[in-house]
Amino acid sequence: MNQAKKNANRGQLIFAFLTVSIFTTIYAAQAGVTVLLFVCIITSLILSLGMLILLLQTNKILLKNDEEIVRLKQRVESQLKKKQRIIDNIRQHTEEFDAEGALARIIPSTESNFRSVSAYAENVLQNIAKELEIVQGLVFVLNKTDLLFHISGEYAYYSEERPRSFPLGETLSGQVAKNQKILNVKELPEGYITILSGLGKSYPRHLIIVPIVYNSESIGIMELASFKPFGENEELLLRKAGESMANVLNELMNNL
Repeated sequence: MNQAKKNANRGQLIFAFLTVSIFTTIYAAQAGVTVLLFVCIITSLILSLGMLILLLQTNKILLKNDEEIVRLKQRVESQLKKKQRIIDNIRQHTEEFDAEGALARIIPSTESNFRSVSAYAENVLQNIAKELEIVQGLVFVLNKTDLLFHISGEYAYYSEERPRSFPLGETLSGQVAKNQKILNVKELPEGYITILSGLGKSYPRHLIIVPIVYNSESIGIMELASFKPFGENEELLLRKAGESMANVLNELMNNL
């Protein structure tokens, strides 16, 4: 940048001399002073050539400065990205998802005495709604007589029909029971699930189906709907919740 300023100052000086030379040339031509006219013409040409060379040098310097600015910008952006990664890593460690704490708030204590599967299931659904802001939840439990999964707990369910029972492997929930793996549906079609409130109807777009497995056998299914997506932390929490629910549900089912 300093060299560019120096060239600018030199250019102003050359321009001043060139202006004087041109006026002198005009005067010499009018006065008929041949020698002076010849000298002024030669001087003007030399000054013009010098101005041209100076402009080329200045342009080269400016281009070089532009390249340096681009490289500097790239270095700054790279450093900012590195710092952001460090900040993200620090935030991830300092704000570690407390799955165990959330699980303790969802699963009722062992001192709670539930006399039915539905009472236990609906209590868990209410706790999940507080923790994860779900807007609808269902729990299905396997009936070992007809081998169908029947509705055993509801949260904010709205429909003219009762939730239908299903066998292992049929419907999305039946397939989850068969595979014994969580299914996280991230974009439901509009109208697939309806939520009714004082403000009217709304349609959540996210659904997660959790298998409840006891001794390698699916004994229940939990369906949860939300306006917010279920991430990895939520999947981890609900997987643990399903594992904890399995023991209690099995005991309650055997006591029926």
